Amino acid sequence: MSKMVESAKALMPKLVEIRRDFHEYPEVSQHEAETSKKVAAYLREMGVDEVIEHVNGYGVIGVIKGAKEGGVVALRADMDALQIQEMNDVEYKSRNDGVMHACGHDNHMTGLLGAAMLLCQNRDEICGTVKLVFQPAEEMSPVGGSRGMLESGYLDDIGAIYGLHVWPDLPHGKVGVKSGPLMAATDHFTITIHGKTAHGAKPNQGIDAVVLGAQFVMAAQTFVSRKVDPLDNAVVTFGIFNAGTRYNIIAGECVLDGTVRTLNEDARDMIEDSMRKLLDAICLQSGATADIVYGRGYPALVNHESDAALIRKTAISLFGEEGVVDVKNPAMPAEDFSFYLREKEGCFVWLGTAKDGETPWPLHNSRFDVDEDILWRGSALLAQTAIDYLNK
Repeated sequence: MSKMVESAKALMPKLVEIRRDFHEYPEVSQHEAETSKKVAAYLREMGVDEVIEHVNGYGVIGVIKGAKEGGVVALRADMDALQIQEMNDVEYKSRNDGVMHACGHDNHMTGLLGAAMLLCQNRDEICGTVKLVFQPAEEMSPVGGSRGMLESGYLDDIGAIYGLHVWPDLPHGKVGVKSGPLMAATDHFTITIHGKTAHGAKPNQGIDAVVLGAQFVMAAQTFVSRKVDPLDNAVVTFGIFNAGTRYNIIAGECVLDGTVRTLNEDARDMIEDSMRKLLDAICLQSGATADIVYGRGYPALVNHESDAALIRKTAISLFGEEGVVDVKNPAMPAEDFSFYLREKEGCFVWLGTAKDGETPWPLHNSRFDVDEDILWRGSALLAQTAIDYLNK
């Protein structure tokens, strides 16, 4: 295994060059045109056997055939950036105004391209085929780009799929592994309550949408505290509360906008059903009417036990026991890698980026950045995982 580590470290100058190129020219979901062209060009330069472009829009799949016959495994990286103005003062700062790789996808693409280089160097060890999946639109919940990659048919023959995400909540270089639920389902709701305007001094002549909205927000908090198993996790967040036009007018309309995060389908179903019943009850009591649009986004990301065990073993072989963290509790952000794991075996892991003595900027922050020493680690882990899966 030291051979893989040393080979990955030797790629660092190229990996840094690639990562900074991606970071300087980020593109948002469904606009990854130049990014996908670069990915395809890099893959051809590395000598992969086949490059498939324009999969689900701007998706790219590289194919590496091993020296021996065997199964098929996939490795995935996401390509899109976020609508955030970068605040870092670095030479590779984003040149695209208002767009930034604040979720680390530049590192994911670079890590997978590094894995491609390592796999091409080690074809003799590959018993089968590796598919390198560069996916667009991960950030575009509830649509997401993974479903289109699956629907393309190019991944029908894979036996498993693996991926990783840089993670500032773990120490630098540590690989966080967990079987079962790792990340949450993400749903988005919009509720509009229709009341009746009246003079603020005569509330009895109206139907106060502000009060009804406040009642709904407060009552919805009991869904988690009183209906979800205390050993389970769920979040109901109202991010927007809009109502009223003037201080002395009873508001005739209130709009609530928010998100629900859950780790299992039973809790997910219960919260949506409870929201609808609560809204009906408030309207029945007050005489108001209401509309609810409840959109189901990404499902919970649930790792397969055998695949989590495989990538954990691979990580230990590369980085030692001290290089692996057994994740105890899942996180409530979402990832559309979850759709792959609904149809295929596989595992998604976290790769820590927090340096000792430093308080890291969180994901989706305008100052998020990583120590580029993380790049060779991601490449080595992905490449060796593919080899280990095919050779098991």
